[in-house]
Amino acid sequence: MIVLKLENVKGDKMISGELINLLKEKKKFTKDGELVGYVPATTKGIISELKSGKRPLTDEQALFIAKECGLNPEWVLAEVAADRAKTEELKEIWGTLAKKLSRTVTAAALAVSLVFCGVQHKDSTKAVFA
Repeated sequence: MIVLKLENVKGDKMISGELINLLKEKKKFTKDGELVGYVPATTKGIISELKSGKRPLTDEQALFIAKECGLNPEWVLAEVAADRAKTEELKEIWGTLAKKLSRTVTAAALAVSLVFCGVQHKDSTKAVFA
């Protein structure tokens, strides 16, 4: 699973455009028009507004992109909710939740890699497991 790290706690930059760009890159699309119809409920105008930060993704669009890109859906939905939040307090709460979800996924991925790969002890060629 990919962990995408984008700062969005204060709503400085909408994650929707970043997610659209990530999907485009992941699917090797060369033109924005290729996203139309591929991403649910989109037109060329909507794709343009998403990329420019004029509009956030819908929950359905965000979930679709999360699945297509192998991202944590809970994290993506929390980030998009932060984009849509009307007040700074709500943006901060959603952003904080997204950060916590991101840390949880990162910690889980690290734990899994330690279990499956082990850790090399400097005086031995045998793996030492945590």
